[in-house]
Amino acid sequence: MATVPGIDVSYWNAGIDWPKVRATGQRFVFTKASEGGTYADPTFDDNWRGAKKAGLLRGAYHFFRCNIDPKKQATKFIDYVQSMNDNGELPPVLDLETNDGQTKDKIIDRAKTWLDLVEAAFGKKPIIYSGQYFLQDYFSEVGGGPPSWAKDYPLWLAQYPNQYAPGMRPSLPRGWFKWTFWQYSDKGRINGINAKVDLNVFNGSLEDLYNLASATPVGTDTKPKKHTIAAGDTFETVAIQYGITVRELVSANPQLLKTGDQLTIPGAVAIPNENENGSPSTPRTHTVKPGENLTAIAIKYGTTVAAIASANNITNINNISVGQVLVIP
Repeated sequence: MATVPGIDVSYWNAGIDWPKVRATGQRFVFTKASEGGTYADPTFDDNWRGAKKAGLLRGAYHFFRCNIDPKKQATKFIDYVQSMNDNGELPPVLDLETNDGQTKDKIIDRAKTWLDLVEAAFGKKPIIYSGQYFLQDYFSEVGGGPPSWAKDYPLWLAQYPNQYAPGMRPSLPRGWFKWTFWQYSDKGRINGINAKVDLNVFNGSLEDLYNLASATPVGTDTKPKKHTIAAGDTFETVAIQYGITVRELVSANPQLLKTGDQLTIPGAVAIPNENENGSPSTPRTHTVKPGENLTAIAIKYGTTVAAIASANNITNINNISVGQVLVIP
């Protein structure tokens, strides 16, 4: 059974080193954009841009609150994602995890409202994310199966086996016959992320994943490069530098490493580091507001105080002023 590895991230995974993540073999990421009717994840833009630059396919997800107006929630999600001028490659995701004290009928009706509005905005059938028991208990009709229309949506199932092994399959909820993504762990550890992270697989080949994303590996990032071996270089350090896996690098360069020789760096399966109209991405800026300090700003953008200070030639990190425009590296 062919599968493709990927992750999903949110505020709890701030400060990600995306080239290191890509070098572990991850090919896609779902990143949290919003929750309920007002919350916007402050790390979404960093994760969105960083994952794109590293060549991962990206999808945005919304944590649904069943007791809040679904139209308000859809508007929040649509506006926040579209403010990036980049809708991503993978379909948007409706994250269903909590009933918020609502009945099954209300949950189903409100979820469908959100799904319809988001599909109209992005032109893609959204993905439904949930767990087996939530779907059986709160997203089922008489007879125990899901609404008849639910089969038209890709299913991303959360289910954690005691010990995951490649080739395993999740148990499907009653009435569901196919899964597209499987979140098999919420305690993963991978290089580039200094916290536990959710681990997933896509049910299909890499080509199938790109077909789902309606994307192709095009752009300058896919062209082979050359790297002159320096003292201390290893296959691992070079792979991380270029955001590819060690296997990809070794396959293109079966020879032993020798200082001064040149390695061929294969093109990563990547999305061009441009916005949707084809122009280069512009640097981000942040205007300092009353009460803010560099620590709070660094947390908001998933970076460090030192990085912001260096990018703005700040010698005293405690001396910033309201209205000052900072470049966010």
